[in-house]
Amino acid sequence: MHFYLKTIEGARVNLSRIANSGQMFRWKEIEGGWQANDGANCFDIFQLGETLFKVVSNQPEAAFESLFRLETNHKDQMAELLRLGSEIEPFLANREGLRMMRPNCKTEVLFSFLCSSCNHVNRITKMVWSLTDYGDGSFPKIEQLADVSEQQLRDQGFGYRGATIPKVAQILHAQGGESFLDELAKGTYQDARKELIALPGVGKKLADCICLYAFDFGESVPVDTHIWQVLTRLYFPDWVGTSLTDTKYEAVAGHLQGRFGALAGVAHQFFFVDNMERHRERK
Repeated sequence: MHFYLKTIEGARVNLSRIANSGQMFRWKEIEGGWQANDGANCFDIFQLGETLFKVVSNQPEAAFESLFRLETNHKDQMAELLRLGSEIEPFLANREGLRMMRPNCKTEVLFSFLCSSCNHVNRITKMVWSLTDYGDGSFPKIEQLADVSEQQLRDQGFGYRGATIPKVAQILHAQGGESFLDELAKGTYQDARKELIALPGVGKKLADCICLYAFDFGESVPVDTHIWQVLTRLYFPDWVGTSLTDTKYEAVAGHLQGRFGALAGVAHQFFFVDNMERHRERK
């Protein structure tokens, strides 16, 4: 095991907000802190001060630094978002402590978002933890998921996703498994998105989630109900209360990409969490 102290510069970090932000689904609260699980990587994180953290992990410091994007100056990034679009200011202020994460395990991200279709965070989280039953003490490899039967997953409450998950795993395994996903991440956003949409059960929103969180394409903008509500209020008032179509999806995603460029995905994250937390508060 590795033990280290890390300073996360830039601003206060809110681990609870990050854990529930819909970026990764195997965070859990532990005594005095949070545990973040990412593929075979495990980090027990304890906040000692506003920016100081103690970390106990099966991975060295470099893995933690990558997960939290410590190579990026958070303050500078927030300032650049404000320069590009001043309308984002209340979202940054209201959701202080949120950070854009960089998961290491592309396989876990992809199959986590296969669980997310027509679903909510708590149920997605339960499903993703259930999938670890098929791994060797961590999230399973693609070839392991390819051997899982539809009935096994349906018995665990996956519903129609019980058919999709093994089918996608089998296709990816035939294409090279984890190495195929690595190659997609090395290419372009548009090419990766096209390949993902060709998979069973993967539409534009899921493909954009995978592109953003698994492949680190910062221009990717997944448009779900929360993002649709925010972006129509901000930019497309004539569409408020209307249904999201493929044409509208491309329009609102394209608008955010044009406004924030490579930071569109970060802007999306603040919009998404703000709307999601407001929804929770109303409930």
